[in-house]
Amino acid sequence: MNSWRMFCEIVRAEGLNAACERLDCEPSTASRAIHALEKELGAPLFSRSSRPVKLTQLGHEAYQAALKLTATHEDMIRSLKGDKSKLSGLIRVTSHAGIGPAEITPALVEFQKIYPDIQFELSELTAPLPDGFMTSDGNLVDVAVGYGEDAPLPGVIQRYSGEMPFIPCASPAYVKKHGFPRQVDDCQRHTGVLINTPTRSATTVLQKGAKTATIRWKSTLIVHNLISVKSAVMLGAGVVPDLPLYHCADDIEAGNLVAVLDGWRRKPLSCFVYAREESYEKRRVQVFVDWLADHEERSMNRLKSRFPEFYH
Repeated sequence: MNSWRMFCEIVRAEGLNAACERLDCEPSTASRAIHALEKELGAPLFSRSSRPVKLTQLGHEAYQAALKLTATHEDMIRSLKGDKSKLSGLIRVTSHAGIGPAEITPALVEFQKIYPDIQFELSELTAPLPDGFMTSDGNLVDVAVGYGEDAPLPGVIQRYSGEMPFIPCASPAYVKKHGFPRQVDDCQRHTGVLINTPTRSATTVLQKGAKTATIRWKSTLIVHNLISVKSAVMLGAGVVPDLPLYHCADDIEAGNLVAVLDGWRRKPLSCFVYAREESYEKRRVQVFVDWLADHEERSMNRLKSRFPEFYH
């Protein structure tokens, strides 16, 4: 385990010496560990002919497997050292970048006021679940907050908290200058501001009742961050076909954004609080998941009561 942990740190640090500084060990020790792994595998993990040293194909495969292995091992030790019945200890949480600061961080602060011995670590969701339960630095996450399909995920506890509509929006200034798009065919005369992230791809099809239609744009602006997409639309860059209602509700109400395309929308998704089954065995995680699901359900219900027209 120590050898694989050293291997992962060398890859992350992009060099043996930098990794040894982080691990507080001698380069010769780490070098012997890597050579022992390569001898056991019968093939090199690093291509030493290049500078800087790069992973071989086997090295890439080993790194992905070793990340999961070391994360599982650390989670096991953390679990065995702690008391599963205690309402104390660390809970790792991940969420979509857009709702983290505005929704999840305040919820964690509120929960800590009730249970001050529980600690949190909040990260950004970087992959669809269940892969998203591992952070980019190789830690296993206990709880995830987001939206997805209703189908159950293997090894995952799901708590439903509501439905998320996706609203086509533009700024009043953009509409005044370029016209109000009412039908999907109108998009051919407009710029589409599209969301493409590790957890979401750009929407290409919209629905209205039983009808479906493929979107075609005059031009596009593709952005890899939901908050940046909203900023671009507010600045009059174009039409976003699928802004989650949570992110545009206040601005629609204030008149900073207008809903367009007359009822043509992306299919809504269900919102969930997810937990790994292994994590949910701990009492602190059970209590937090149930509390957060209720918290999020109230938030979703408030949204629905403000904008019932978007839930048909």
